[in-house]
Amino acid sequence: MKVKYLVAAAALSLGLVGAVTTFDQPVNAAAKTKRITTYKTMPKALRGTWQEKSYSKYKKGIKVRWSYTFNKNSYSMRMDFKGGPRKSKTIHFPKNQIGGMNYDHQYKVYNVFPGGSSIPKSKLPYAAYLTFTAGRHNGKKALGQHGIADDKITYFYRK
Repeated sequence: MKVKYLVAAAALSLGLVGAVTTFDQPVNAAAKTKRITTYKTMPKALRGTWQEKSYSKYKKGIKVRWSYTFNKNSYSMRMDFKGGPRKSKTIHFPKNQIGGMNYDHQYKVYNVFPGGSSIPKSKLPYAAYLTFTAGRHNGKKALGQHGIADDKITYFYRK
């Protein structure tokens, strides 16, 4: 009988000590904030048609101007060529070829990334991890596209 009381007293004291130490620990405010917001549809800050201001170098003697069109569930990219025999090209990515969309609150960037095996091989060279910053540049609404290999930012303006 004394053994039962001894075991019950030990369990109760350990339980009270554990409860006191959990309430005594400081609350981490960073753990409560949400760093990444995930979207099921395209964020409203990205929607619409965005185009580079001028042509940039593509290959020797050929320049290209990129433009993106973001719809609610899809996006397309368009390449307008200048100075060569190539015609403009549009690549469309529907909802099932988009892996996900999110917003990183710490770095204030939107990410749009391709999704797995549903992308056909013809679109694979154009399927890229896109990182955009929404804001203003030269007094106009702009999307700043961050390069993966370097720190260069390419700005796209409303068309």
